[in-house]
Amino acid sequence: MTKGGIVALAVILATTGAAAADPQPDPQQSEKKICRTEKATGSLTRRTRICLTEAQWRELNARTQRSMQEMQNSAAGGTNPAQNPAASPAAMGAQ
Repeated sequence: MTKGGIVALAVILATTGAAAADPQPDPQQSEKKICRTEKATGSLTRRTRICLTEAQWRELNARTQRSMQEMQNSAAGGTNPAQNPAASPAAMGAQ
């Protein structure tokens, strides 16, 4: 999956999750919207326009980075003790 595809999927998940979780009007809706155009994967001409507030873009970027980190960790065989020595099996057995 390309970066654009991951971002588009994350946008869909972020917007549908926010709509389902909070049916009341959000005070962030009064914030200025920032629109970006994303290229569709596999197409030279198809583009999708996505408009979110600055806070929503930050949340989307944070979720995307967390997802990418989780995929990298799972591909590497789990957590990396060098990144978090407290979570290593040796440290957990010592406690």
